Amino acid sequence: MQRIEVSTLEFLCIEPRGKATVEKFWVSDNNVEKLVKISENNDQDLMEYLSSIILKKLNISCVEVELGYDSLARKNCCLVTSFLTDKADVSYDIYDCEIIRDKDEEKELDLSFKQVFNKFSNLYMVTNFELLKKEYIRILFGKCLTDNIDSKLENIGLIFNEKTKQYRLPPSYDNGLSFNNFKSIGTKYCCVGKQYFETTKIIDYILTNYFEIVEDIITNLNDLNNELNSILEGFEIIPEKKKYILNYMKDMEQYINSKKVIRCK
Repeated sequence: MQRIEVSTLEFLCIEPRGKATVEKFWVSDNNVEKLVKISENNDQDLMEYLSSIILKKLNISCVEVELGYDSLARKNCCLVTSFLTDKADVSYDIYDCEIIRDKDEEKELDLSFKQVFNKFSNLYMVTNFELLKKEYIRILFGKCLTDNIDSKLENIGLIFNEKTKQYRLPPSYDNGLSFNNFKSIGTKYCCVGKQYFETTKIIDYILTNYFEIVEDIITNLNDLNNELNSILEGFEIIPEKKKYILNYMKDMEQYINSKKVIRCK
């Protein structure tokens, strides 16, 4: 699988790590800004790249990802094209979600979704709330389908354009932890806001309340699984993880198809 030699690209700046453990820095590749994420003895670069292929085939907006190699660090990496596509674009933080406690977990889940939607609806001068809501549901659904536990609201993000005064969600990004649970035999989880729920319960909630928003994704999932094996042939992933990915995606397809979907009015 071909990789880009990042040491030949123009270095721009270091990206602060924050809570992340992966080393990151910005480069310019033919005047396109790209974030380099160094893999620390793991396959996060491959998972970032693979998830971008899967999400695009599902018709879920996703960042452009390429594989790279840093000969200076002697490590593999991936390059993620900046999703700030306009000089007037700025990242907008809405990360202060609360943990909701209730005896009824279904109520907790419902309130967690509503908390995120309230964040969107209360944005200053927001005029496209329904679009933000739809984009969030599709991106979160994609995180569930790719077994990505790292689906906190801060890893979904928000962009504000200072010229148009419009908000939008960036394409799905920060997907290096996709299929990271392959060694776990326990329940799979995803995050709504910053609260974790069983992945299947999140899927149930979305199917029950927002089926029309993800209907095309479900159709595309059926098609994707028919070609996923051939897609994985080009990846240097250990056989056990390849098997896990194939089984997980197929299990998701079968689970969704087995549900009696209640369409939202």
